[in-house]
Amino acid sequence: MGKFDGCLLACDIDGTLLFDKTLPERNINKIGYFIDEGGAFSLSTGRTSLALIDVTSKIGRISPSVLSNGCVIYDFKTGSAISEKTLSKKALQMVERVVNTVDIGIEMHTANDLYVPKRSAATDLHEVYESMTGKFTDAVTAAKENVNKVIYFIENDSQESKLLEIAKDYEGECAFYRTGTTIGGVMQRYLEQIPNGVSKASALSELCGLLHIKSGGFFAIGDYYNDVEMLKAADISAALSNSPDDVKKAATVVVGHAAEGAVADFIEYLERNV
Repeated sequence: MGKFDGCLLACDIDGTLLFDKTLPERNINKIGYFIDEGGAFSLSTGRTSLALIDVTSKIGRISPSVLSNGCVIYDFKTGSAISEKTLSKKALQMVERVVNTVDIGIEMHTANDLYVPKRSAATDLHEVYESMTGKFTDAVTAAKENVNKVIYFIENDSQESKLLEIAKDYEGECAFYRTGTTIGGVMQRYLEQIPNGVSKASALSELCGLLHIKSGGFFAIGDYYNDVEMLKAADISAALSNSPDDVKKAATVVVGHAAEGAVADFIEYLERNV
């Protein structure tokens, strides 16, 4: 019987498991130990299935995972979604409106495809960073697909102000999350549009049921605002030393920096305290 039988560790990717696209060897080794001891290791990320090769190529035996900030529960064994939530057609009308009024890059994500109705330097950088290739198409055509989330790439305060003003008209139809990641040492800012009632926490609750996780056996680690609900929902959770203060307050414990193997730090904490 393994130490972590019946347990789930949900792990954010950017800024947590990875730092500037680097996956510390400490994390790989400790995750392997957690799985060897009977634990289920799942990703809990804003990324889509197209953007995970840099993780799945280095970490094997990944359990079904939460993608697109909770919109999709994805099974890597079958290469398909177990469940997914999509944006309404009304919510997707915001994309065309932003295209016509704000000079900002946009991506539209489905479970297995990426559409780019408006390219920018930030979307190009994001595709390279996550090893994806988007399909350039107009917003109306892309909206005919089952879109899980939309990412708006904020490069300056003026863009952000205009975007948030437009977003107010759609708040009853969908939800918005501020997210971001560090690429080349520079923090990239995003606004993500997802269906109402969707979060990493809600999807992980469903996943715990699917994996028959025992009471007290749900663990989570993350670094940013879109991780807060997940950290609060977990039985034991960790934020990173470089996380915003509000994120740290949501966690059970604060561990080290992503570049130094924060996930390994958390697993070592669990070894001592579970």
